[in-house]
Amino acid sequence: MTHLIEDGWDRFFVQQQVGHAWGSTTALYTGVSTDYKNTALRAALDKAFSTETRDS
Repeated sequence: MTHLIEDGWDRFFVQQQVGHAWGSTTALYTGVSTDYKNTALRAALDKAFSTETRDS
């Protein structure tokens, strides 16, 4: 599961493939790497603070 998430597969797709009713159950078994966490955080911060998406 972890490799699918890190490779960009949709979380809901992964949840369905492993047969979990709840995404929180899938999350318990998914341990992404620190590099993945840092990359995801950087992307979210870049999007949040991008001057292109903010109204002036």
